[in-house]
Amino acid sequence: MVIASRRSRRSNLLTLALVLLVACAPESPPERQDPVVVYADFEDDSYLADIFDRYKEETGVLVIVRRGPADRIVADLINNTISPPADVLMTNSVVHAWSAAEEGALRPLLSEVLRERVPEWARDADDLWFGTDSHGAVVVHNTPAVDVSGIEDFAALADKRFEGSLCLSSSGLAVNRMIIAMMISELGGRPTELIVRDWMKNLAVPPFETEARLIDALEAGTCGVAIVSSGVADDSGMSVHVPATTYADVATIGVARHARNPDGAAALAEWLAFEIEGMPIKNDQHVSQAHVSLFAWNYEDAVRLAERARYR
Repeated sequence: MVIASRRSRRSNLLTLALVLLVACAPESPPERQDPVVVYADFEDDSYLADIFDRYKEETGVLVIVRRGPADRIVADLINNTISPPADVLMTNSVVHAWSAAEEGALRPLLSEVLRERVPEWARDADDLWFGTDSHGAVVVHNTPAVDVSGIEDFAALADKRFEGSLCLSSSGLAVNRMIIAMMISELGGRPTELIVRDWMKNLAVPPFETEARLIDALEAGTCGVAIVSSGVADDSGMSVHVPATTYADVATIGVARHARNPDGAAALAEWLAFEIEGMPIKNDQHVSQAHVSLFAWNYEDAVRLAERARYR
C-alpha cells in the first residue's frame, strides 16, 4: 500500500510538472507569410503604394513592387530572367498582358470573385489576366467654335467640315493606336486607312507629341476639336463629347507562370478587386463591347496603317 501511494504521488508530481512546462512555454511564433512580388509598368511610384501598405496591415503579407518599362518587364517575364521572380504582373495596357499570355508567361487565375467583377470583354477567355481599370477615348472641343453634333464615332472626324480644325496627338500614344486597332477589327483595314488619311487632311497642325500639348493648343484656339484619352479630358476642363461608339483599353493583373507564391498572388488579386478605384469595370453604354484583346491582336497592323497614312 505504501509503494502504491508513492507511485501515485510521483505520477501526480510528473503530471503537475508537465502542466507547468506547457503553461510556461513560449507561444509558437506565427507562421511566416511569404511576400508577394509585383512587377508593374506604372510610372507613378505612388500608385498603389498606399493600397499595398494597407494590404500588409490587414493580412501581414508584404508586397514587394518592382517597376519598369512594360516592354522590358514582359520580355524578362517571358524569358524568366526577372530577379526576384515575379508573382504578379500589372500592366497599364492590355497589349502587354496579352503578349505575356500569348508567350506562356502567365498562369490561369481561377477566381469567381474576379469573374463576377470584371465583364467578359475586359478579361482573358482563359483567365490569364483580368482588367482592373478601363481608360477610353473621347472628343474634346472648343464650344461654340465647333459643332460636334453628329459625331457618332471617331470616323466622323474625317468629314470635310472639320478641315483645318482637327488636332491629334502622336500615333505612338496608346490611345490613338487603340482607336485605329479597334476600327480595323470593326470596319476592316482599308476603310480604316481611308478614315485616318482623311484625319490627316483635316489637321490644323501636325500631331502633338503629348496630349498635354494638344490640350494647350485647344485652349489657345489653334484647333477646335480633338481626340484625347478620357482621363486627360476629365482633367482638362474642356468640353467633352462622348461618341455613341467609343473604345476602351484596360489596365490588367495576372499571375506569373513561374510565381513562387501563386496562392499569395491570387489572394492579392482578389483583394485588389475591392480596393482599386476602377473595379468593377462598368459596362458603359458608349464603350464598344468588342473584346479588348482585339486591340492587342491588331496592334501591329495599327502601327503599320498609321505609317502608311503618314500619321506620325
